[in-house]
Amino acid sequence: MIERRRFLTHTAVAGGAAALGFAAGRRGLDREVASARFHGDDVLGQGAAAGVWYRYKFVGQPVMDAQIVFWLGLASMGLTDVGEVLDTATRIRPGDERSWFEQWLATAERVRGYGDEAEARGHTRSAASHFLRAGAYYRAGLMRYADRADPRLVEATIAALDLHGRALRLRGYDSRQVDIPYERGVLHGRVHYAPGIERAPTIVLQQGLHAWPEDTMWVIDGALERGYHVLSFHGPGQGASLRLHGHPFRPDWEVPVGRVLDFAERDGRLDADRFVLMGLSFGGYLAPRAASRERRLRALVANPGVVSWRDAMLRHFASMPGVLELHRRGPAAFDRAIDAASVVMPDARWYFDDVTWKHGVSTPHEVIDELRKYDNSEGVADIRCETLIMEGSAEDATPGESERLLRALTCPKHMMVFDASTASQVHCQGGNQLLAQARLFDWLDERVAR
Repeated sequence: MIERRRFLTHTAVAGGAAALGFAAGRRGLDREVASARFHGDDVLGQGAAAGVWYRYKFVGQPVMDAQIVFWLGLASMGLTDVGEVLDTATRIRPGDERSWFEQWLATAERVRGYGDEAEARGHTRSAASHFLRAGAYYRAGLMRYADRADPRLVEATIAALDLHGRALRLRGYDSRQVDIPYERGVLHGRVHYAPGIERAPTIVLQQGLHAWPEDTMWVIDGALERGYHVLSFHGPGQGASLRLHGHPFRPDWEVPVGRVLDFAERDGRLDADRFVLMGLSFGGYLAPRAASRERRLRALVANPGVVSWRDAMLRHFASMPGVLELHRRGPAAFDRAIDAASVVMPDARWYFDDVTWKHGVSTPHEVIDELRKYDNSEGVADIRCETLIMEGSAEDATPGESERLLRALTCPKHMMVFDASTASQVHCQGGNQLLAQARLFDWLDERVAR
């Protein structure tokens, strides 16, 4: 979702070289820092941005700009509004994660105030709209903030959950927050029931490394409008299950998915014969991994499809001169290089802070070791349920993996490609999810709903 290829190239090629003391790396770093600022010929539709609407510079830093495109795209579902997103972007210092977090919090708190005022005056529809956006803005701040020592991280998580729930209640959703038993604690989840329907096919929805299911209302609303129930969950390493309960990612993803399906089977309104597991972004690897071991699924949706997260991530690292060689030399050399790069490249610091936290490790070299566990090459052929792969032609997090998954599957399978003509070609169809919604549910209606 955060366009990892752009991030890794932007930060680590220059940053890694600078960390090793190479003069060429220093010059490259200077060029990268300079290029992070707005240039007059990078106007949308002109210069380097010609024909590439999703490369526009909003903040002036590639990863942050990609994330702004994501949040702009959610305006179609009422989760954000264009002016509020762009206004926030103008206040963020490029590459500064604390600035990112604090400016989104400022927007969230302002919009939350609109909601409180509207609710106090009895304007429930207006209040719901404001609360829905405020919750999204808290989540936007959390997307790029990994300072676990900052108490605002937990406070923003609680506020995001509370405001989203309040918005749904005021809008009349038949929805409730649930605690799904997991290990010695719980996973955060929410069940949504289609109006006027008792037993119905159910979308079991998860996100990936950064976004939350609450950001995926294009799936939730699309399902409810068409008579599907939805059970969304924050798996270990994700959203509130990470920030409030401390659960890190785990490679045997069938374990948390199994606990979610156990929970779903106890709800008589969720049709256990028609469970559809959908995973987005990193979830496009995790969901197929679970489906290769789990037999309670009617269908699987991977957006995009990934056979080996390990291979996809190591390809990015391999594009950085000397990085994997440093890792092979030993953990101390690798960690020193990353620490040095982090001083001059804030993105490198944020990336490794973020993934060490989410994967439950302590040092950069352990990240590489942990990523090697996320490979399902031997398990893909064991997926038995019908599978849909959703792929954008500009996919840059895991390029080539959807085609690889399609070739490896032995079950009924289909790949839905969104090319440039659809304006949905980026990772997870960011920026045009209404088209993705229509095509996804047309496919499901023909196979699951009937």
